[in-house]
Amino acid sequence: LRTGEPRGCDYVNVPTTVFTPMEYGSCGYPEEKAVEIYGQENLEIYHSLFWPLEFTVPGRDNNRCYAKIICNKLDNERVIGFHYLGPNAGEVTQGFGAAMKCGITKDQLDNTIGIHPTCAEVTKSSG
Repeated sequence: LRTGEPRGCDYVNVPTTVFTPMEYGSCGYPEEKAVEIYGQENLEIYHSLFWPLEFTVPGRDNNRCYAKIICNKLDNERVIGFHYLGPNAGEVTQGFGAAMKCGITKDQLDNTIGIHPTCAEVTKSSG
């Protein structure tokens, strides 16, 4: 049983994944909405193009993957948006969703040791 006051749902930081041959996941604000709310000058956008280890065996080098985090410079570079295109998007996005719910910053993300070899370790070092 829960005690205390009822809480509403945070509809901004709901992790979402689209399961297709190249999976997509996101959490938080899209870049356009973040610019609208915070202003371009108050955001730092980090991008990462990567080639997952699981693509090396079949030689799928034409299928690069992509990750982006959007950080609010006015709030210690708190991560306010996450976008990912690549394998295992559900698992990667769920982890980022929990971290963002806890208020993760870019510095905290950079100081997290990634699990090797996973796509999540590559996305955490977007830069």
